[in-house]
Amino acid sequence: MVVEACDKRTDAIVAKNKIAEQMLEREERQRVEREESQRVISIENVLEILNALPGVEEWSPLYGAAMELLIDSEGNRRAFVTMKTNEAKIKFLELRTKIKRFD
Repeated sequence: MVVEACDKRTDAIVAKNKIAEQMLEREERQRVEREESQRVISIENVLEILNALPGVEEWSPLYGAAMELLIDSEGNRRAFVTMKTNEAKIKFLELRTKIKRFD
């Protein structure tokens, strides 16, 4: 009877340890995902993307307004990096800044 109780206790501890390991693994995955998300929307990364956009001349009115827009708002950075094409990114900037690329 004592042995059976010990075996049940051991089984319960093993099950709890397995759950704890799964929780730690999930937390680590979420931490890595958060860090990657922050890297993708970092100001440095977003400005690199802006600098590489064709037709957006450095220090043009659109470029300056886009820099302000992207530096000031994490939401705008998230939306900007979500755009699938360069043209979509440019259209997004034109829409949000109300400045056309070729004015």
